[in-house]
Amino acid sequence: MSGNRMYCHCSAVLVFLLFLSSPVAAVTGDAGRGEALFVGKTAFELGGAPCLACHDLSGLGSAVAASFGPDLSNLYTDYGAEGVAGVLESLAFPSMEAIYASRPLTEQERFDLTAFFAKTSEQQAPAAKPLVGLILLGIIIVFAIVALMGLRRLKGVRQPLVDQVRKQRGIKA
Repeated sequence: MSGNRMYCHCSAVLVFLLFLSSPVAAVTGDAGRGEALFVGKTAFELGGAPCLACHDLSGLGSAVAASFGPDLSNLYTDYGAEGVAGVLESLAFPSMEAIYASRPLTEQERFDLTAFFAKTSEQQAPAAKPLVGLILLGIIIVFAIVALMGLRRLKGVRQPLVDQVRKQRGIKA
């Protein structure tokens, strides 16, 4: 392993360990203010763009949201308070660095957004799973019907043609 690669791996591990050991306060923000920050009703203190300018979140109406960034509906569920806090503190994604490098979120804004993400994760409706199951069941039923129709068609219309070609080629059925 080259020296530069070893340095990169070691520094990445060190940053991760520092992140894990850093104290992260419990979700103490105001979820209402976090929502206002997310949708742009309340401006960020240092002038950053509202989250909704690039991201969608279930329940906020995706018609008004951009689709540049990923949907953040499961952010809190997937990463928890510590993960969300880490993401909001660094915003170390190439597309976000240009916007937030000189306009970082304040500590209170991070707490408010984390509280908002926590609240939205509690409100996520688990009703999507039965819907997905019904859709898959419908697709399977449609394929089964098409397959059965194809079998009948093979016997009724195409079978004499298939038998004729087999006979011409000397293939026994």
